Amino acid sequence: MFNIWDVIGKLVPVAKKEIFYVWPFGLAAYLAGVVFIDRNKSKDAYETLKSTSEVMDKNKTKIWIFPEGTRKKDRSCTLLPFKKGAFAIAVSAQKPIIPIVYSPYYFIDEKKYIFDRGHIVMQCLDPIKTEGLKMEDVPELVERVRNQMEKTYKELTKEILTTLPPDYPHSLEERREHAKLV
Repeated sequence: MFNIWDVIGKLVPVAKKEIFYVWPFGLAAYLAGVVFIDRNKSKDAYETLKSTSEVMDKNKTKIWIFPEGTRKKDRSCTLLPFKKGAFAIAVSAQKPIIPIVYSPYYFIDEKKYIFDRGHIVMQCLDPIKTEGLKMEDVPELVERVRNQMEKTYKELTKEILTTLPPDYPHSLEERREHAKLV
């Protein structure tokens, strides 16, 4: 995200409240303007997003939200169900959704909680208009966006895992298993 921040322009990322307590990253995120929401209190989270969207509209700022809420730990080729709040905000503000899909974080060692060498491929999909949509359209919008993003995620997974060097720590068997899923 930081690699493309200057291209995007005015941007307000949204993150779960727990990230604030990961020091010093949480403090740096706060100082950079990250909006923290409490996912355990959906009404409060929605109100925070709504007020953020009002500021966004007034200041011509974009909101960056991860609709899964968190990236799942296993390396399957499916996305978690999307949270509806971001989509409700987009419909309420009548602003387009610009899906950005990240390839899998294959370089994270889940057992040791460390990063190995690696890279991420990001793909920006076409904007999805919300003009004219109503709140009752949100569930269908969520599903449509998720399906588009999941298709792209599968393609990026295949691209990443088939280009890993032979000496990469993840086993060839694990890569074959991913190839079957994609």
